[in-house]
Amino acid sequence: MDTFMDKLAQKMNAQEMIKANSAAEAAKMEQLQSQITEYENLLQEMRKVNLKTVENAEQVKQVVQESLQKIEEIQVAADSKEDKEELLAELKKQLEEAFNQSNDFLHKENVKVYRNVQAAMVEELNKQTETLVAKQQESSKKQKAVVPLSICIMLLIIIDIVVNLFNITIMF
Repeated sequence: MDTFMDKLAQKMNAQEMIKANSAAEAAKMEQLQSQITEYENLLQEMRKVNLKTVENAEQVKQVVQESLQKIEEIQVAADSKEDKEELLAELKKQLEEAFNQSNDFLHKENVKVYRNVQAAMVEELNKQTETLVAKQQESSKKQKAVVPLSICIMLLIIIDIVVNLFNITIMF
Protein backbone atom coordinates (compact mmCIF):
# COMPACT_ATOMS: atom_id res chain seq x y z
CA MET A 1 0.00 0.00 0.00
CA ASP A 2 2.90 2.15 0.50
CA THR A 3 3.64 1.97 -3.13
CA PHE A 4 0.10 2.84 -3.91
CA MET A 5 0.32 5.80 -1.65
CA ASP A 6 3.62 6.76 -3.11
CA LYS A 7 2.18 6.56 -6.57
CA LEU A 8 -0.86 8.49 -5.48
CA ALA A 9 1.34 11.13 -3.84
CA GLN A 10 3.44 11.31 -6.96
CA LYS A 11 0.33 11.61 -9.09
CA MET A 12 -1.03 14.29 -6.85
CA ASN A 13 2.26 16.04 -6.93
CA ALA A 14 2.38 15.84 -10.70
CA GLN A 15 -1.18 17.09 -10.99
CA GLU A 16 -0.45 19.88 -8.59
CA MET A 17 2.63 20.72 -10.60
CA ILE A 18 0.59 20.70 -13.79
CA LYS A 19 -2.04 22.84 -12.11
CA ALA A 20 0.66 25.12 -10.76
CA ASN A 21 2.27 25.33 -14.23
CA SER A 22 -1.13 26.00 -15.77
CA ALA A 23 -1.83 28.67 -13.20
CA ALA A 24 1.60 30.20 -13.80
CA GLU A 25 1.05 30.09 -17.55
CA ALA A 26 -2.41 31.64 -17.10
CA ALA A 27 -0.93 34.37 -14.91
CA LYS A 28 1.81 34.92 -17.46
CA MET A 29 -0.81 35.00 -20.20
CA GLU A 30 -2.85 37.59 -18.29
CA GLN A 31 0.27 39.64 -17.72
CA LEU A 32 1.12 39.49 -21.43
CA GLN A 33 -2.45 40.40 -22.35
CA SER A 34 -2.39 43.38 -19.99
CA GLN A 35 0.96 44.45 -21.51
CA ILE A 36 -0.52 44.14 -24.99
CA THR A 37 -3.46 46.28 -23.87
CA GLU A 38 -1.08 48.87 -22.43
CA TYR A 39 0.99 48.85 -25.64
CA GLU A 40 -2.15 49.32 -27.71
CA ASN A 41 -3.19 52.25 -25.48
CA LEU A 42 0.28 53.77 -25.84
CA LEU A 43 0.13 53.29 -29.63
CA GLN A 44 -3.23 55.08 -29.70
CA GLU A 45 -1.80 57.95 -27.66
CA MET A 46 1.19 58.10 -30.03
CA ARG A 47 -1.20 58.30 -32.98
CA LYS A 48 -3.10 61.15 -31.29
CA VAL A 49 0.15 62.98 -30.57
CA ASN A 50 1.23 62.40 -34.16
CA LEU A 51 -2.07 63.89 -35.42
CA LYS A 52 -1.63 66.89 -33.14
CA THR A 53 1.93 67.27 -34.40
CA VAL A 54 0.67 67.29 -37.98
CA GLU A 55 -1.96 69.90 -37.05
CA ASN A 56 0.67 72.00 -35.27
CA ALA A 57 2.97 71.69 -38.27
CA GLU A 58 0.15 73.04 -40.48
CA GLN A 59 -0.44 75.91 -38.09
CA VAL A 60 3.28 76.70 -37.98
CA LYS A 61 3.34 76.62 -41.78
CA GLN A 62 0.43 79.10 -41.91
CA VAL A 63 2.09 81.38 -39.35
CA VAL A 64 5.34 81.31 -41.34
CA GLN A 65 3.46 82.19 -44.54
CA GLU A 66 1.63 85.05 -42.80
CA SER A 67 4.93 86.27 -41.37
CA LEU A 68 6.53 86.23 -44.81
CA GLN A 69 3.59 88.22 -46.19
CA LYS A 70 3.92 90.76 -43.40
CA ILE A 71 7.66 91.03 -44.02
CA GLU A 72 6.98 91.72 -47.69
CA GLU A 73 4.38 94.34 -46.73
CA ILE A 74 6.86 95.97 -44.38
CA GLN A 75 9.49 96.01 -47.13
CA VAL A 76 7.00 97.63 -49.50
CA ALA A 77 6.09 100.11 -46.77
CA ALA A 78 9.79 100.79 -46.15
CA ASP A 79 10.29 101.49 -49.85
CA SER A 80 7.27 103.76 -49.70
CA LYS A 81 8.71 105.36 -46.57
CA GLU A 82 11.97 106.05 -48.39
CA ASP A 83 9.98 107.70 -51.17
CA LYS A 84 8.12 109.74 -48.57
CA GLU A 85 11.38 110.71 -46.91
CA GLU A 86 12.79 111.85 -50.26
CA LEU A 87 9.63 113.84 -50.94
CA LEU A 88 9.79 115.31 -47.45
CA ALA A 89 13.44 116.28 -47.95
CA GLU A 90 12.56 117.95 -51.27
CA LEU A 91 9.66 119.84 -49.68
CA LYS A 92 11.92 120.91 -46.82
CA LYS A 93 14.46 122.22 -49.32
CA GLN A 94 11.78 124.16 -51.19
CA LEU A 95 10.49 125.63 -47.93
CA GLU A 96 13.99 126.71 -46.96
CA GLU A 97 14.45 128.39 -50.35
CA ALA A 98 11.10 130.18 -50.02
CA PHE A 99 12.01 131.22 -46.48
CA ASN A 100 15.37 132.58 -47.65
CA GLN A 101 13.67 134.49 -50.48
CA SER A 102 11.13 135.97 -48.08
CA ASN A 103 13.96 136.93 -45.70
CA ASP A 104 15.77 138.68 -48.55
CA PHE A 105 12.59 140.50 -49.57
CA LEU A 106 11.86 141.53 -45.97
CA HIS A 107 15.41 142.77 -45.55
CA LYS A 108 15.16 144.89 -48.69
CA GLU A 109 11.81 146.32 -47.58
CA ASN A 110 13.15 147.04 -44.09
CA VAL A 111 16.13 148.86 -45.58
CA LYS A 112 13.77 150.97 -47.73
CA VAL A 113 11.61 151.83 -44.71
CA TYR A 114 14.68 152.64 -42.65
CA ARG A 115 16.02 154.97 -45.32
CA ASN A 116 12.64 156.68 -45.68
CA VAL A 117 12.37 157.17 -41.93
CA GLN A 118 15.94 158.38 -41.78
CA ALA A 119 15.33 160.89 -44.57
CA ALA A 120 12.14 162.10 -42.90
CA MET A 121 13.94 162.46 -39.56
CA VAL A 122 16.81 164.40 -41.13
CA GLU A 123 14.32 166.64 -42.87
CA GLU A 124 12.36 167.16 -39.67
CA LEU A 125 15.58 167.74 -37.73
CA ASN A 126 16.61 170.43 -40.19
CA LYS A 127 13.21 172.11 -39.86
CA GLN A 128 13.31 171.92 -36.08
CA THR A 129 16.88 173.21 -36.03
CA GLU A 130 15.95 176.15 -38.27
CA THR A 131 12.91 176.85 -36.11
CA LEU A 132 14.99 176.66 -32.96
CA VAL A 133 17.70 178.86 -34.40
CA ALA A 134 15.10 181.40 -35.46
CA LYS A 135 13.41 181.32 -32.06
CA GLN A 136 16.77 181.52 -30.37
CA GLN A 137 17.76 184.59 -32.35
CA GLU A 138 14.41 186.13 -31.61
CA SER A 139 14.61 185.37 -27.94
CA SER A 140 18.25 186.41 -27.75
CA LYS A 141 17.21 189.80 -28.88
CA LYS A 142 14.52 189.89 -26.19
CA GLN A 143 16.44 188.31 -23.42
CA LYS A 144 20.11 187.84 -23.36
CA ALA A 145 19.96 185.88 -20.11
CA VAL A 146 17.61 183.26 -21.51
CA VAL A 147 20.06 182.28 -24.25
CA PRO A 148 21.89 179.62 -22.25
CA LEU A 149 18.52 178.01 -21.40
CA SER A 150 17.51 177.98 -25.07
CA ILE A 151 20.78 176.36 -25.99
CA CYS A 152 20.20 173.66 -23.38
CA ILE A 153 16.69 173.04 -24.65
CA MET A 154 17.93 172.85 -28.22
CA LEU A 155 20.67 170.44 -27.23
CA LEU A 156 18.12 168.30 -25.38
CA ILE A 157 15.87 168.25 -28.44
CA ILE A 158 18.79 167.28 -30.69
CA ILE A 159 19.81 164.57 -28.25
CA ASP A 160 16.20 163.30 -28.19
CA ILE A 161 16.12 163.17 -32.00
CA VAL A 162 19.44 161.34 -32.16
CA VAL A 163 18.26 158.84 -29.52
CA ASN A 164 15.03 158.26 -31.48
CA LEU A 165 17.03 157.72 -34.66
CA PHE A 166 19.31 155.34 -32.84
CA ASN A 167 16.29 153.39 -31.50
CA ILE A 168 14.79 153.14 -34.99
CA THR A 169 18.12 151.91 -36.34
CA ILE A 170 18.33 149.25 -33.66
CA MET A 171 14.87 147.92 -34.52
CA PHE A 172 15.92 147.25 -38.09
